Amino acid sequence: MVKLKKTKEEIVNKARELGVEYERNYQGCAQCSFGAVVDALRWGGLELIPEDVEEQLLAGLTVLSGGVGMTGNGTCGAVTGSGLAIGLALGITPKKQLENRSLRRKGYTAVQQGVVNKFVDRYNSILCKDVQRKTFGKAWDLTRPELSEEFVRTSGVFDISQRTPDRAVCLTPDCTIALAAMWASQYILEELEKGTLMGQFRIL
Repeated sequence: MVKLKKTKEEIVNKARELGVEYERNYQGCAQCSFGAVVDALRWGGLELIPEDVEEQLLAGLTVLSGGVGMTGNGTCGAVTGSGLAIGLALGITPKKQLENRSLRRKGYTAVQQGVVNKFVDRYNSILCKDVQRKTFGKAWDLTRPELSEEFVRTSGVFDISQRTPDRAVCLTPDCTIALAAMWASQYILEELEKGTLMGQFRIL
């Protein structure tokens, strides 16, 4: 059995905390959820990828927030980012897929169990606009600057100093980013315990 520096509970809680911190500092559900998972695991003693590779992936994930390019029409970025972390941990490379085609199905099932099903249970969807509607009662076209500004003012997403109980959404441990990071971290650690991860991770 693999021994990490921190307990599973500590790492999962750290991922949730980092989800809130990264959203406050950087904004963007895809990169913030991914970074929270990867950094919490590293903090706990499991390095999925080196820090320089993480930086490159974060740059790519930046444009996938808000349902891809802030359109709201695609998958919630928190699902995308946390799903990517699960995929890296599983390590189902093209070479391994050629050797065993059924591994892809394992990957699909993993991201469903780890994050997707939990989003559907909570938000009835994984689509950005649907998650917005479930959380805020409406969805915004975030590609339009005036509506993006309205979203920020209405939802209380970014301005922590003006947060109130009814507007404390994305800067709380119950925001989509924090929850996705928590769920993905928990799934990865459970699979580590089972010995099913094939990614090129390192125990620190």
